[in-house]
Amino acid sequence: MNAYNLVIVLACVIISSHIFSYVSKKTNIPSVILLILLGLGGKYVMDYYDFNQDGLIFGTLEVLGIIGLIMIVLEAAIDLELTKEKWPIIWKSFTIALISLGVCAFGISFIINQVFREDPMISLVYAIPLAITSSAIVIPSVTRLAKFKKEFMIYESTFSDILGIMFFYLLTENINVESTNTVIYSVVGNIIITIVISIVVSYALVLFFQRLEGDVKLFMLIAVLILLYAIGKQLHLSSLIIILVFGLLLNNHKLFFIGKLKEYMDDGTIKSILKDLHLVTRESAFVVRTFFFVVFGTTIDLAGLLDLRMLG
Repeated sequence: MNAYNLVIVLACVIISSHIFSYVSKKTNIPSVILLILLGLGGKYVMDYYDFNQDGLIFGTLEVLGIIGLIMIVLEAAIDLELTKEKWPIIWKSFTIALISLGVCAFGISFIINQVFREDPMISLVYAIPLAITSSAIVIPSVTRLAKFKKEFMIYESTFSDILGIMFFYLLTENINVESTNTVIYSVVGNIIITIVISIVVSYALVLFFQRLEGDVKLFMLIAVLILLYAIGKQLHLSSLIIILVFGLLLNNHKLFFIGKLKEYMDDGTIKSILKDLHLVTRESAFVVRTFFFVVFGTTIDLAGLLDLRMLG
């Protein structure tokens, strides 16, 4: 593809995404659905011009998916305020997210297991994505709700995203383990180790970046978080916990930096970093989410989905 044509396509996709966001606010149709449809239309255009897309698209989709997960969790974490006023809505939304995810995941996996005679563990892996209440769908759809209901839905969908993603990766990494007890011990041990590492790393990052000289450092921070996530995945840790803990600690630094640790904290610098990080993560998450769902749309085989023989 000509470089200028590629630039035109990329620019048009981002412009379309902004238009879809506006349409979503007016119609309550999730913008991600419109992005997937745009990708589906792009697939037919590429097929018409015999453009070989498989290698490029699936490689791009994987990278966008990884970065998208990190940005979505980071964006959500730096918006969570751990205050007495917020605590009731936080624990209620977390509890609802946990219960609904568990009930739906095990319920759907039971149906898959009974109907398709699939292995129980494989059935559960298939069920988890269907059980998640995606923030990408919920957040654009709750703009007209009352403030309390809107805030509750945003928290609940955010927790559902994080818990579902963690649950999914923990299962896929232990899918070949035969003993249930082994899986439970592995998952619990994995989470505990990851939380300890996350707390240590998060304190170190906050202390380091508040003293880092120069104006251009936010993308370096994001690059470090992506690096930590990737290294964590290589070590089979629940890497999203690292992103979540860092975001929570940064946004609630007064709660975590107490006693002697308070002496090492520059409140003004951290607030400045947090303000800029909000903007960068929101914009970056928007762009990554845009291209992820468009590219995802290009992978959909509509004819296959409509083929009833696929159910067999």
